[in-house]
Amino acid sequence: MHLQKLMNIIVAEGKSEPFTCIKDLVENGLSLDRFADGNHRPSRHEITLFLAAWCKRMGFTPEVYRDWLIDYGVDVLSGISSSSPSQIRHSTKSTIKYLHRSDVAFSCNCQNNVFKAICSSDCPIYWEMEEIYLRNLEVEQKRIKELQQIKEEYDPNPEFLPITKRYKKQFEEAVALIKQYLKEGHTKKEISVFLNEKGYKTSTGYDWNPHTVSRLAVMKGLTAKRKKRGKREAVPAQ
Repeated sequence: MHLQKLMNIIVAEGKSEPFTCIKDLVENGLSLDRFADGNHRPSRHEITLFLAAWCKRMGFTPEVYRDWLIDYGVDVLSGISSSSPSQIRHSTKSTIKYLHRSDVAFSCNCQNNVFKAICSSDCPIYWEMEEIYLRNLEVEQKRIKELQQIKEEYDPNPEFLPITKRYKKQFEEAVALIKQYLKEGHTKKEISVFLNEKGYKTSTGYDWNPHTVSRLAVMKGLTAKRKKRGKREAVPAQ
């Protein structure tokens, strides 16, 4: 019924036949059996926005398809929504108004569409949509990688990190301080006291002591500044 009404609008407006995914959604709605348990299922609003975006791409004005999309929402999409018919009507009108005032473009992601609607490589915009999907996927993967790198360096829950990663950043700062203190001529004991006072820990989370400072200095090849020994003054005879 709703597909036939849409076809009547297309003929009246002299537009091309709807894409395969559009036909599937309009005729069958959201086929829940295509979604595994626990998988995200698109909402009524997502489907409405998708269909409205397609109508906009086709060159339809809101007045041409508004009533059709409202009826479709009430008759078909109400089955996956808790909204009342009046709420669906109001929401659909708002979605259409928003879409035509924004720069939201139609994008389907081909076989990877979130609606799991039927897709065909014979679709006239298949390769265009696939290129957009792959480009967006590359951007998203890069963003995820950057976020993961940030998370590893500044994890908000450090107790869940391995010990060596948990103390990695402050340990590196402690090493730099040890190098500085050694050049200034401080003893291993003095350096361990300085580090503990500043709250620094070893790579395994322990307090510093002269032995660990000395062992680290050897491992890192850090050398201490040798203090000059002054001449001992002769003690005058009494």
